[in-house]
Amino acid sequence: MIKYSHGYYSFHTLFRLYGSALYKACFCAAISSALYIFYYYCLYVHENGTKLLDHPYPVAAVIGSVSMALSFQLNFSYNRWWEACTALHNMHAKWLDAGSTMAAFHLQSRIYDSVAPPSLGEHQDVHFDYVRKRENTERTSFITARDTLDSNEMKPTTAKGKLAKILRRKHKEERKHDSVTTQNIHDTSSSGLPFPNDYWTRSKSVKAMGTLSNGEQVQKKDDPTEKPSLFLQETAHLISLLSAVALSTLRYDAEGEEAPLTEFVPGKKWPSNNSDNDEELSQNGYRRNKVMMTVKFLFDVSRSSNEILEYNAARPFHVIGGISDKEAELLRNARGASAKVALVYFWVNEFITREHMHGSMGTVAPPIISRLMQFTSDGHMWYNSARKMAYVPFPFPHVQLTTAFVLIVIVVAPVLMLAKTHVYLGFALNFFTVAILAGLNEVAKELENPFTNVPNDLPLNLFQAHFNESLITMFAGYHPDSHWEVKENA
Repeated sequence: MIKYSHGYYSFHTLFRLYGSALYKACFCAAISSALYIFYYYCLYVHENGTKLLDHPYPVAAVIGSVSMALSFQLNFSYNRWWEACTALHNMHAKWLDAGSTMAAFHLQSRIYDSVAPPSLGEHQDVHFDYVRKRENTERTSFITARDTLDSNEMKPTTAKGKLAKILRRKHKEERKHDSVTTQNIHDTSSSGLPFPNDYWTRSKSVKAMGTLSNGEQVQKKDDPTEKPSLFLQETAHLISLLSAVALSTLRYDAEGEEAPLTEFVPGKKWPSNNSDNDEELSQNGYRRNKVMMTVKFLFDVSRSSNEILEYNAARPFHVIGGISDKEAELLRNARGASAKVALVYFWVNEFITREHMHGSMGTVAPPIISRLMQFTSDGHMWYNSARKMAYVPFPFPHVQLTTAFVLIVIVVAPVLMLAKTHVYLGFALNFFTVAILAGLNEVAKELENPFTNVPNDLPLNLFQAHFNESLITMFAGYHPDSHWEVKENA
């Protein structure tokens, strides 16, 4: 997916070649313009002769029909692209529901009795007699920011400069008074959650046999929330693996090849929105000639199977906890994209069932636990909805028809322009008319498959990274203000 801005009426978007339907359409328009010149000098009688066309209505009817057919194809192609994006977000939402709910149930199990916060339900007497006071610090409000701006003698000219000056001033006050004035929850410099790096090394052979990677025995801690339990670690791993396998099948990763999955590192820089302009590509040894790549795109030359394999291998999906040899072997042995996802889907459901029967999710009633199965099932349904766009192309008869009609327009549009317009104006109008119609066809082709048409595909690696970061929030444990005590007013 190509990320762009709308500044200066989006004029800067006109200078991008790779990924552009405009310049691909200009190739068809140039061919039609050459035919325009040929018709004018070779077939058109300039004086007192018969024109190629006495009236433009016949050709106009053809061009109008082509416009309708192209509009229909473009509308459905855009719907496919948007529906695929919706399906992926719903898929992740449902699987995140399952993981987050499992973590919430797990925190109610017996191992957390010593550190669990008090329940308001066990202290009925405090519900109406007390007011909850939360410890907080002064935060920069809109009024504070406005007053700061009004007090500035030299006001910056841009909103960005104004905000920067406010933050600099607040930072100076913070250092001067040794107090915090703002709480920024969107700091992306690092991950502050208790991520258990020492627990997450999944051995290529030992972990698959079912033993701990560090070779130590599990010891009871004084505070079970200090580091995530093995239950939370395995929950995050399986759901992250389920998402990664699902996304890898949507972009046609090669059957029987090494799974392009690797270990997730929290706090790492986000993958690029533009799936073909990513630092990870070069870091993994993927080399490409940008000029040749652009030329092949403009002339609509498809990538070979080897090129797709190398490209996908250079952009692996990250899995929380990595992937073991046994997992990779079983996934390779599962035949077909649907079977691979179904295998991990089975692992997740089996894990839920086993852990519930042995008390890892507390005393939550079985009908409530069944909601977890419903969440994973809903996510699997949305995966198959996205798979519909990946594996079922736009109907061939309509694609063939619109392609033939675009070729017809390239040939007959110059005749229409020569009939009723000035020669130079007709040349320009012919070029733009053909470019518009051919451009609509190219846009429809680019949007038809949202998972493979680089660089106009959806940023699957970015979606996976966001999903992983969302999953590890379950490691944070109880709400930080859950522990309370009653303080009498003085």
